[in-house]
Amino acid sequence: MVWNVDRRIKLRDLHVFQAAAETGSMAKAAARLSITQPAVSYAISELEHAVGAPLLDRSSLGVTPTVYGRALLERSAIVFNELRHGISEIASLADPEVGELRIGTTPPMAAVASSVFNRLVPRYPRMRFELTVGPTDVLLRQLRQRDVEIVISRLASMAGNDDLAVETLFHDELVVLCSKRSKWAKRRNVALADLVHEPWVLPPPTGFLTGVMRGAFEDQGLEFPRATVTTACTYSLSVLVGNGNFLGIHPRAMLTAPNEHPQLTAVDVRLPTTRGAIGLIALKDRSLSPVAKLFAQSVAPVVEDIKPKRIARAKRR
Repeated sequence: MVWNVDRRIKLRDLHVFQAAAETGSMAKAAARLSITQPAVSYAISELEHAVGAPLLDRSSLGVTPTVYGRALLERSAIVFNELRHGISEIASLADPEVGELRIGTTPPMAAVASSVFNRLVPRYPRMRFELTVGPTDVLLRQLRQRDVEIVISRLASMAGNDDLAVETLFHDELVVLCSKRSKWAKRRNVALADLVHEPWVLPPPTGFLTGVMRGAFEDQGLEFPRATVTTACTYSLSVLVGNGNFLGIHPRAMLTAPNEHPQLTAVDVRLPTTRGAIGLIALKDRSLSPVAKLFAQSVAPVVEDIKPKRIARAKRR
């Protein structure tokens, strides 16, 4: 098969193709786009002629993307995301106080992103931010697809990620969380063994933080606690721990960003093996938009706000 890359591909035809693939129907795509069904068929036919391959399998039940169509859909999503990025950047260059940023964070690091938003929005009220929260592997895939522009996450091995630019923001450790009203809140020099049989709220067994925490228990020759409640939701974790007798695990930043947590505190138990780098991740071959650069610059003072609180807490102990 010979691909004729010299033939012009129209963005309108790509947009029509996306609509047909997403709806699974030429008629539904026409309704979504407010055009006629023959216009949808013509646009897709033109696109198939331009790329030299069938993009949709057609049947009485509707349409589904072919293997060629799926490849084009993945790349066309990047094209449209880059166009939106470019338009947003033009708006920012014309008026530095406007712009849009799509950022991804892991659930623990949402607190850091929120702290930056709180700093920027009063100064730039016309800026808009779209926050996506998820596991690191999902966020990196979205980064490569241009669905998000930057990611804040704990940095595991970066092997095989040579296309990524990473800036280390700070180092954080996991802590055992409890309610400020818990019996564990005021105890000092707690042994990890004392906590094994307490009720725990834990992430799913396959979660990254669970693996790190499991290693901390195994290093001390301890059995990993049984989860009374399993959830990947940081909000559910904070509610369960803050209002009950549960213990949980979470990066310490949750307790200090943007301010000291009103309900949660850290049990005084040492977990030195859980310390890891938190980084700002972007694509090497993609220049950051003005809003993204401003966000990156604004992370530093947020991190500095976190550090003194840790030091102060250590001194009080």
